[in-house]
Amino acid sequence: MPQPPIIVYRTQICPYCVAAANLLRKRGYSFEEIYLDGKADEREALQARTQFRTVPQIFVGERFVGGYTDLAEIDRSGQLAQWLALPT
Repeated sequence: MPQPPIIVYRTQICPYCVAAANLLRKRGYSFEEIYLDGKADEREALQARTQFRTVPQIFVGERFVGGYTDLAEIDRSGQLAQWLALPT
């Protein structure tokens, strides 16, 4: 069963974005990175969708996870693995 898609909205020089990508790679999850550098319209649309101004902004399927610290917490709790075991 394929995992739900993971999307990480990020910028080039964000240490939390790098940490989020590293955590997902370490766990062996495939994910898409969408860079928001120089894309003010996309960043504004994302902010309107999530009410968050910072990056990374991480989605598992349609579920908004939050940023790196949120991702790390749900990973530690085992919840991330449960979400990714669900069908898309």
